[in-house]
Amino acid sequence: MGEAEGSVGEAEGVGADLQAAFATVLRWASRAAVQARLWAHEETAGLTPTDAWLVEALATQGPMRASALAAWQGVDKSTVTPQVRRLERAGLVDRTPDPQDGRAVLLRLSGRGREVRELVRRAGAGVIEEQLSSWDEDDRRTFAVLLARFAAGLAAEGREADHRPAPAPRV
Repeated sequence: MGEAEGSVGEAEGVGADLQAAFATVLRWASRAAVQARLWAHEETAGLTPTDAWLVEALATQGPMRASALAAWQGVDKSTVTPQVRRLERAGLVDRTPDPQDGRAVLLRLSGRGREVRELVRRAGAGVIEEQLSSWDEDDRRTFAVLLARFAAGLAAEGREADHRPAPAPRV
């Protein structure tokens, strides 16, 4: 087998290994015991992972319209509307007039939303740190750097995909 063929096979092996590892991580994260630890605080009870993602998006990206939040999530506005209503009922999100367009509304985290975000972040960090507690410091730092780089690449790809035309439906 030539060197080029060996490289392709090796790359496919790495991809397959990583895919299997991510599948295991996702399966682990969806377990009831892990979810219970993440949502252990009274203030986070009843939140879903999607709620946490939307709260995080509003925390990191600032106030935005529901349509922008839907685009960030990769769903239609009709999908994000009931999710936002649920966050409003929980007191996590407020609606404010859009200063650029008085007809539009911006969604922003409430003070309670910022508190809940911090609780979720601390709980998540605690669960992850517990899993990495047997790793030496250099391995933990290397893993954090590499995973952050991978996540940044996914985020950049997502932003690019948001600006691409949707593929034509198959007939």
